[in-house]
Amino acid sequence: MRQKYGNILLYFAAAVLMGVGIHLTQEYRFYNIAVNDLFIYDWADIWAKLCRTGGFATLTASFLTQFFHIPFAGTAIVTVLYLLAARIFACIGKKLAANGGIACGSGFIPVIFLFLCLDNDYYRFQGHTGYIIVLAAVYAYISLPSDRPKLRYAAGILSIPLLYHLSGSVTAVYAICIFICEVIRNGLKGLPALIYPAVLALTAFINVEYSMVDSWEHALTPFMYYSWPSTYNFPFTAWILAPVVMLLVWKTSGFKMSERVNVWIASAGFVAAFAISGYLYSQVHSRSYYRLIQEQHWASEGDWDRIIETADRRQPNYLISYLNLALAQKGQLVEKLGYYNPQPVSKVMFPTQNLKTGLTLQSTVYLAWGYVSAARQAAFDADMVTPGMHNPQQLKVLVLTNLALDAPEVAEKYLGILDKTLFHRAWSGNMKRLMADPAAAEKDETLARLRRSLPQTGGYVRYEGLKGDMRDIAAADPSNTILAQFYTAYQMLETLEER
Repeated sequence: MRQKYGNILLYFAAAVLMGVGIHLTQEYRFYNIAVNDLFIYDWADIWAKLCRTGGFATLTASFLTQFFHIPFAGTAIVTVLYLLAARIFACIGKKLAANGGIACGSGFIPVIFLFLCLDNDYYRFQGHTGYIIVLAAVYAYISLPSDRPKLRYAAGILSIPLLYHLSGSVTAVYAICIFICEVIRNGLKGLPALIYPAVLALTAFINVEYSMVDSWEHALTPFMYYSWPSTYNFPFTAWILAPVVMLLVWKTSGFKMSERVNVWIASAGFVAAFAISGYLYSQVHSRSYYRLIQEQHWASEGDWDRIIETADRRQPNYLISYLNLALAQKGQLVEKLGYYNPQPVSKVMFPTQNLKTGLTLQSTVYLAWGYVSAARQAAFDADMVTPGMHNPQQLKVLVLTNLALDAPEVAEKYLGILDKTLFHRAWSGNMKRLMADPAAAEKDETLARLRRSLPQTGGYVRYEGLKGDMRDIAAADPSNTILAQFYTAYQMLETLEER
């Protein structure tokens, strides 16, 4: 009884500490994830995803991440998922007759590497949901009666291709874990369970052969869940640790300890995992990139004061930046340009390696300038490279720019996508009402500003370079103070560079 209440207290403390740690380190990462994937409430789209390899894990991830734009929702959802993963590990250990304290404490070790995967924008959230799905499947397999081997083998063989289709390559963890389970329970008599890795290999071969998966590298490794090749190896570590933890708790099953000692061991396991995660996070975390996605979120909320107040004067400030946009919104760009470590005009933008984030910055700044053609191109490109197919922020930019360019049929296409979402359909409905009422559309401040900014040169697109296009937009709309400030700033930086 004491151990039961001790474990409840442990998981409560773990929930609090994990929640605080995750929120402090990943708050703005969640906002960024929320615009990386768009859950479409359309049966055709849902069915299309379910028909793809790993589709159920993708769909589950997409459904959950749509709520990440709500403050604290991402923290709450991820904390619950990680505690669930740790609890499943503990339950698996107990099924193997392991020591309760070690089974409970060691379950947190793979979870810390899942947490570290959050810091990698290229590793899709599908990898997290798929991992938890296969852990639950491992527990379900181990729960089958040990005296009915035919049932277990039939379940194992049939579940591997099914699970592979639902969750993807992380099924490799499932195949290895249930093989180890049979060997742990039956010794050499469990070796026929080698059929499980063989079934996995056959399933992967079929998926690669029929082009349902890109390559063998994707078919059996975490690369299936990467939107871009990356050097972070934390997903591999989380996968490897799943069977390692099973073997660890099994090898310690002979240790008999009191309930109090078990609770202390479980607590020590969590504290160790928490400390290791903090150290590794400090080694891989990119402060400059995290700052960029912070500013991206604040700009989307129109919180210009926060961007300015938290700016670091020592960091390089490029012409196209959220800081300069915030200063321009406050009418202070020209006055304070030299205050924030300005960079030469030849280095026009922060050199981020994340293409989507850089394009999002461009579309945001260009839209504020009234640089309609460039904003539309940047938004289109950003939407194309979004891991989850569509980016709601960029879809809205595409709607506004196409309406400004008198292309309502193109805008309707993007509104049709937003119509099928939970949190953006209201905005879509407002835009459709605006399109149906030309008089109201003419009075809309945003559309009117964008249309005024179109250069009167016989065409919508200019090819005279950034400075030439800025000059033309400024001439087309003298009331565009945002662009006027940036144009003056460009000239000032140009003069400084020439000196």
